[in-house]
Amino acid sequence: MGTVMKAVFFGYGEIGATVLGPLAARHEVSAVVTHRPEFGGLGAGHVAAIAHQLGLRTLIADDLADAPEVVQALRTLAPEVLVSANWRTRVPEDVLAIPSLCPLNIHDALLPDYAGFGSVNWSIRNGETAIGLTVHVMERDLDTGPIVHTVTVPIASQDTATVVYSALLKEYPHAVLTALDRVAAGVTPVPQRAGGSFYHRITEADTRIDWTQPTTRILDLVRAQSDPFVNAWCLLDGGKLYIKTATFPARTYRGTPGRVVAHVGGGVAVVCGHSWSPDAHGVVLLEVARPGEPAGPATDILAPRARLS
Repeated sequence: MGTVMKAVFFGYGEIGATVLGPLAARHEVSAVVTHRPEFGGLGAGHVAAIAHQLGLRTLIADDLADAPEVVQALRTLAPEVLVSANWRTRVPEDVLAIPSLCPLNIHDALLPDYAGFGSVNWSIRNGETAIGLTVHVMERDLDTGPIVHTVTVPIASQDTATVVYSALLKEYPHAVLTALDRVAAGVTPVPQRAGGSFYHRITEADTRIDWTQPTTRILDLVRAQSDPFVNAWCLLDGGKLYIKTATFPARTYRGTPGRVVAHVGGGVAVVCGHSWSPDAHGVVLLEVARPGEPAGPATDILAPRARLS
């Protein structure tokens, strides 16, 4: 059992709730700061529910820059550490200066690569074989502070974002508690190496399939945008078609990108990539859905010679 510290917790959603319980079991959480459940249209009230169960003081703020009463309450509490897990807005510098030891954030990537948003999704669609968690000191700029602790999680070739997110979620509590033990022991955080990448939030505009892309890129995009994330999609007869699952074909299908060729292997073969590309094997769509409708077999919707765009 490490040193017990006085902490204020900033968190939201399932990730925040996953961290809060174990944090409160090991440390003195003097207050929980969370967003409204409906913040950002996400409807995630997990943290407030856990805080209520544990009898913890709860403060609500969407943006701390617009909540001076919350900031003043935090100053009065005088915590040793601030712990952030899935806080969705920028934390002002005057708030970062409140804890006597340091403000910590846990980010779902191996920083400095994949700073910003959607790191699980971007990592998979980029074909990465590993991801992780980084607990770092918070600074004015997002995900830039010195690193206190990291955890690495592998990404298998067929793993979806759903699978990877679940694997990461299991690692959050131990990663945060280990980082706090390191802070209490006086371990010096390590500055991030120069470079790295910052990724923006993913919207539907970012998940449209480009059928001129090679097979691997399209399959990576589909698995990167698995439920409950925004799915990969394309157009069929002018209407959206979401691609739920897809796979590599048993034989290569070449020709015009986006052309539906045949019903094969329990799915629908679609041409992709340029015919001269070594990775233009086509893809087999297995499960698809029209907007507002339940998912179903691609063979129920797509007939040979149809065209996707």
